[in-house]
Amino acid sequence: MEPDLEAGLTTCRAPAGDGATATPRPPHNLKIIIGCVVAAVVGLGFVWLVVCEPLAPCYPTFSVDIAGFDGLDGPELPAPTVDPAFNLTLHGVSRRHHIGSVGLCQESGTVSVSYAGAVLAWGRVPKFCVPAQGQRRVGMVALGADVGLSEDLRRRMASERLSRSAELDVEIMLDRQRLLSCRVKLDEPSSQPSPCKVFTGHWG
Repeated sequence: MEPDLEAGLTTCRAPAGDGATATPRPPHNLKIIIGCVVAAVVGLGFVWLVVCEPLAPCYPTFSVDIAGFDGLDGPELPAPTVDPAFNLTLHGVSRRHHIGSVGLCQESGTVSVSYAGAVLAWGRVPKFCVPAQGQRRVGMVALGADVGLSEDLRRRMASERLSRSAELDVEIMLDRQRLLSCRVKLDEPSSQPSPCKVFTGHWG
């Protein structure tokens, strides 16, 4: 008797009449193409981070702190008219160890100090340069004379100063092309200067 050579063999063939169909498989070449596209995208991103991004200009960052102030009463209700004076320090830092770091020089500028939208004092920013991969500190003085405060503003300032939460908005315009917007605590000195947001454009 001839041995049954097909005994024990299994197949993936669906039984006739059960409606099953074989699931089509994507062509092998399509998998290779998709893999190549993904690898190319990842490679281009890596090249950008390693080569292109460090070459992009990296301008200095700025921050501000209050070295001292005068002309504002203590936590009690401020006078209806005040003559405030603020000594401010502008910190400019150009990132170190960055091939794209650039310096920045400013010929002129103005500074204003506001509380809750009311301008308290203003002044000028002296000429300065932040060297590439270096830093610079610039002293500024903002003065106000006969600044009127509304009753609501006086009460708000007294309440916030009592809780040491009063904040000042410091805006610095440099060469009419760069606006620095900073917020500092009035009665709560910080170990680090407050960072400034930088807006660029051209203001006439």
